[in-house]
Amino acid sequence: MQANRPKWSPVRLHAWAFSPMTVTSRNVTIEARAFATPVNDPEIEEVIDLISGEVQRATTLIASHQYGELVEARVAMREAIKKGQPRHICAICGTPVHLVANMRKRFFFRHKTEDGSCPAVTRSALSEEEIRARKYHGLRESEAHKRIKQLIERSLRADPAFDTETILQEKRWNATDDPQMWRKPDVQASSSEGWFAFEAQLWTTFLDVVVSRRMFYRDVGAHVIWVLATFSEDYRRMTTDDLLFSNNSNVFVVDEETARLSEVSK
Repeated sequence: MQANRPKWSPVRLHAWAFSPMTVTSRNVTIEARAFATPVNDPEIEEVIDLISGEVQRATTLIASHQYGELVEARVAMREAIKKGQPRHICAICGTPVHLVANMRKRFFFRHKTEDGSCPAVTRSALSEEEIRARKYHGLRESEAHKRIKQLIERSLRADPAFDTETILQEKRWNATDDPQMWRKPDVQASSSEGWFAFEAQLWTTFLDVVVSRRMFYRDVGAHVIWVLATFSEDYRRMTTDDLLFSNNSNVFVVDEETARLSEVSK
């Protein structure tokens, strides 16, 4: 990104200067190189690695990875499940599993689906889809979401690298091979480097949403850029970590100040 056209604020975490763990009343932030911590008594005690064929103890597998590595692996694990190529399955029932974390960022494995046949119970009464639909829809209709879309659009229109006629909000994209598959990026634009989909991330976005959009845009040959309204090294939610560590420790932030700087340096 060129210094004379700051579209938004890039934050590159070269040196992790903060402590291994930062605790607030509602959040725990883990240093990337600290080893991940499993929950003490996971429902799924063992998983099978479908590549090596090994039966692995869940707590040992989790604790053998650094936090940043495990978050990156959790994103890849969810993507593999969506492709129908799960990496790990429950050792008892053979159901595909993926990594989740509690509020203290302690990890455990969860079944992709549950029908009551496995003694390990890892899902709540409300399905993830129901929770996601309630929370994600509400956030996308909020004034805060509308505001960040406007800030992204202003920043892009101030950047000569992007074709202003292609800068649009909420315009539907259809998959080339399946018209039933579509997405509406918050803001889209094209440049000499191709098409870009800009997605705003406010507070909480389920990993499934992140992975689904990432796969869709990649399949249609576009780049997806997740943009945050704020970022703090000392207060990172799990969703922020999912975006951060699956994007080479890069995050993008836009606010009124960055949009103004983009416009004055136009």
